Amino acid sequence: MFHFLRLAALAAVLLSSSSSTLRAQIYAEVQVGGGVTGTFTITLEHVKAPVTVANFIGLATGQHGWLELSTGRIRHEPFYDGIIFHRVIAGFMSQVGSRAGDGTDGPGYSFRDEFDPTLRHSGPYVVSMANSGKHTNGSQIFITAAATPNLDDKHAVFGTVTAGQAVCDQINSTATTGSGGVPADRPLNPIVIRSIQIHGASLTAFDLRPAGLPKVLNAQPRLSRQGASYLLTFDALPFSALRGYHSDDLFRWTPFRASYSGATTASANQQDVTALATGMTHFFRMARVAYGETAAKFVPASVGGRNFTFTSNFPFVSDVVFNAAGTGGTWTLRNSGSGAIKTATYTPGQFTSQLYMRWDSTTAYGFDLEFLYTLDHAAPNSGRLTGETNANGYSSVVGSFVSGP
Repeated sequence: MFHFLRLAALAAVLLSSSSSTLRAQIYAEVQVGGGVTGTFTITLEHVKAPVTVANFIGLATGQHGWLELSTGRIRHEPFYDGIIFHRVIAGFMSQVGSRAGDGTDGPGYSFRDEFDPTLRHSGPYVVSMANSGKHTNGSQIFITAAATPNLDDKHAVFGTVTAGQAVCDQINSTATTGSGGVPADRPLNPIVIRSIQIHGASLTAFDLRPAGLPKVLNAQPRLSRQGASYLLTFDALPFSALRGYHSDDLFRWTPFRASYSGATTASANQQDVTALATGMTHFFRMARVAYGETAAKFVPASVGGRNFTFTSNFPFVSDVVFNAAGTGGTWTLRNSGSGAIKTATYTPGQFTSQLYMRWDSTTAYGFDLEFLYTLDHAAPNSGRLTGETNANGYSSVVGSFVSGP
């Protein structure tokens, strides 16, 4: 997953940190070395951004397990120790948090955006989450070098550098490969995080496992032989993502599975891995990312028996009632006809879902209407939608939805 920030030419605005320092009592002491040597302190907004702060502390200390994406190993070492600031743009921001050092990776999971209206990218030294779109937060973070209000409510702010700002200034002014370099904006002299120490009066009572933060667990695969076939058995637990890796020497690992189950009940799964099991010996490992209660709360496992009202630029306001199986139902365009749903396919994800519908509308429109929606579930029964339709020459659709049983 490629994480990036939107660029903009913005004027610098000085940020006062006094109120933040008084309000928060959990701090991160970040020691850097290499091209820049020194320490800076992040005051963490543990009250206003508890999930994001818990994720950062868990990764920084190793208290949360994370997935080594090159091997599939679940690790508990401090995530940030030894990694570089891989992207630095003078006057804009300094970015870190990719163990691959290129901005394409993370801890093996993602979590929902967490925005507070009082936490803004209002000046330099704001600490925020890098992402690749909605609800794709992981491990990559950035420190602003100026006010960047265009990032508000797109990137989750969770702290402010309240001491050692001069170190951040040095990082942001270091020589880089530039926008045309390969890789782009990489410091020529690597700047490395040596360690992160977490402390503060509120740390002991702070919940490091708030609802909304995924857990990385061993999926406990079992290998069996049936005749000439090798079968890998594993449990597909509700609202969990699975990642599988295989190797013939325990050193080089290759991914062979990445899937997500939005089912509400556990089920035993098998995968035929005969084609993978080459040579005299072969090894398999599987990790499970448990999204659990948060995914279950926001994203329904099925649309079966549910009704939706879609409000959008097209087809304006429509009411849809799905049958018990969620494969069909009825549609009504307010003041503009109604009919049956020929086909419906719903695919739940961790934070969003995909919905495809084909309406029987030849009488009203002369052809069947088709819709492919991405539903962003901001609350259990409502959210935003984006997608496309074959109406009006394949138009883009943006809007909102509400649903109920």
